[in-house]
Amino acid sequence: MLLAVVPCTAGGWEERPELLVPRRFRTEAEEDRVEALAFFAAGRMLERQEKHAEALRLYQRALRRDPEAATVARTIIPLAFRLKHHGEAIRYMLKAVELEEADPLLLRRLGAYLTEKGDRTGAVKLYEKVLAARAGAKETTADILLRMEMGRLYHLVEAYDKAAKCFERVAYAIEHPEEVGLDDGVKKVLLGKQSPTYALFGECFLRAGRLDDAAAAFRKSHEVAPHEGRWQFNLARLAYRRDKPAEAFEHLQACFREKSADEGMAPYELLAELLEATGRSGELLGQLEELRARDDKNVPLGYFLAKEYYRAKQFEKAEPLYRTLVEKTPTLTGYRSLAAIYRITKRPDRLLSVLGDVAEKTGALGPLGPEVQAIVGDAGVMRTMVETARRKHEAEPASLDFGMRLAVALLALQAEQFDTAAEFFELALKAKHEQAADVLLTWGLALLLDERFDEAAEVFQRAIDEKAVPKDNPSFYFYLAGALAMDDHTDEALAAARKAVEIKDLPRHHGRVAWVLAYAKRNDEAIQAYRALINKFDPDHQSAEIRRVVREARFALSNLSILAGNMPEAEEWLEQILDEFPDDIGAANDLGYLWTDRNMHLHRALKMIERAVDAEPDNIAYRDSLGWVYYRLGRHAEAVAELEKATQAAGDEPDGVILDHLGDAYMATGQVERAKDAWHKAVEAFQQQKEPEKAKEIGEKINGRPFPLGGYQTQEGARRRQTRQAPEQAG
Repeated sequence: MLLAVVPCTAGGWEERPELLVPRRFRTEAEEDRVEALAFFAAGRMLERQEKHAEALRLYQRALRRDPEAATVARTIIPLAFRLKHHGEAIRYMLKAVELEEADPLLLRRLGAYLTEKGDRTGAVKLYEKVLAARAGAKETTADILLRMEMGRLYHLVEAYDKAAKCFERVAYAIEHPEEVGLDDGVKKVLLGKQSPTYALFGECFLRAGRLDDAAAAFRKSHEVAPHEGRWQFNLARLAYRRDKPAEAFEHLQACFREKSADEGMAPYELLAELLEATGRSGELLGQLEELRARDDKNVPLGYFLAKEYYRAKQFEKAEPLYRTLVEKTPTLTGYRSLAAIYRITKRPDRLLSVLGDVAEKTGALGPLGPEVQAIVGDAGVMRTMVETARRKHEAEPASLDFGMRLAVALLALQAEQFDTAAEFFELALKAKHEQAADVLLTWGLALLLDERFDEAAEVFQRAIDEKAVPKDNPSFYFYLAGALAMDDHTDEALAAARKAVEIKDLPRHHGRVAWVLAYAKRNDEAIQAYRALINKFDPDHQSAEIRRVVREARFALSNLSILAGNMPEAEEWLEQILDEFPDDIGAANDLGYLWTDRNMHLHRALKMIERAVDAEPDNIAYRDSLGWVYYRLGRHAEAVAELEKATQAAGDEPDGVILDHLGDAYMATGQVERAKDAWHKAVEAFQQQKEPEKAKEIGEKINGRPFPLGGYQTQEGARRRQTRQAPEQAG
């Protein structure tokens, strides 16, 4: 409040407070700008006092309030590096280059960093900025080296037109080195092993439809390191693209005469395309058989022929060929195909052998992909598999080897035949007790994820009792704690989690102790444990694992604060996550939702939630948040659309909070009956979740007695997150 000083009528002066009403209230955007300036100024003051960590946090919040403030971004980066928060510094460097023209050297370094991290698309965008910054300048050696790297990246992300443009400039520079000052040393760097480099140029030119350039590059590759089979194959590809099938076929036959396997299955795929394009598909198998007769050691040819036999349902030819190939050159394709053939032709002995080989080599059946589901989903096949394995063991135990025993156990788990799974896991342990750690871990985790917590705990405890791992390995104590907690044996779970900490003082083990307390709803103790974890490990910014665990702890503390009704603290923990990880969409959504539920910072919340939905459009929690913020902003029709999407996506697991929000949105658009229907469904959902108070509150709405919005939704959201994540966190 401002004071206005007015004269007294008696000739003196006196102060009388008067409220000065502003002509125009600030918009939310203006409030954010003011808040950003305040954070930045406070950060400057703290930095002068050498309170660098506190200053960094305020600068980060200033940038979130004013995301276009390039000055703030530039201030964050050196301070983060000074504190040795290197991951943080890189993340803000990437934000800074989005805001202003950056130093090309910095962009190159960031591009190299993203390439190393596997973010090829992000790296290319940075390199594009480098070239854009140099538009109009004379091309240099550095520019050519950059184009070479960009061409490789474009090739990897299948942007062949752009790759071809980059390689065109590189090839020109190699042929005219004087124009860019290219010396012999740089040419060697560019070309590396020359033949593969020119072949790469040719591949990108071909895929970009630049056939003359492709021909020149392929010719150069062949001249540098002659390879007649590859050369003829590339000529065949060029002829095919030029719509000259007869010429393509001639070159392809010349390729086959070289009996080369270096091009994999590609030549045979081209043969199939050529025959189809000329109406001769019926000749394919015959031609492949002739080629195989002349070149029976060509593995890619063998696999391609076997695949064609399989497609033609000529299993009597496909099976022996696949078996021969797998024995000499095993591949997952071979194993998958054999498994499918033996399943279809009802040969359980052979099927068991194949599955056993895969289980022995990989410790799992996942590599077989959908074929495992096909076996598990067929009750007759499953029954026959189990009976076959039992008969083999009864007749001669040694004939049922470790891999077969493990394979049947894994199949039985997927089929939810837990007694059978236990039977064959026991047999697997007898066959190879030295594999006990892996077997017991696989068994225990599968039981845990199937929510058979007591059985999972027994398996993990057995691993400990039988000393399946060395005594300095705490892994089974860690998993045991999760299983016991989920089985409501909190004290035993805490003892196991603390034993893991005792063996190895790692952040994830401390996190397990805190999680057990949170799951048991011992929230005050959980808060203390999570805070202790953060205090102990937060200063360490060198380990990605530590940063992950600390971030999870902050998420947990935000949820616990919501359950305690302390919304400012819940928001603060999410703010801290976003300080370090500004693009964390989970934290952005959760914070936006909290603000929305409290009817504050709605435009800021909308931007954050929209970012989350753009990143994960199928995430129903994010979609619910978007509908709810639209509702708060008075954009009721958009709210209905988003909340209907969220409700439909929930499918057979209706969510009470989303249905409640949908009812509110329907009511706001005048769809009274639809609103009541949504609320009735919300009541049913809460009753199924054993939340009678929530159901009662929705019932009040149906009866026309509204209650204040906000309180239970945020608490229910925190509870839902904890419940849904529990089995995964336990494992």
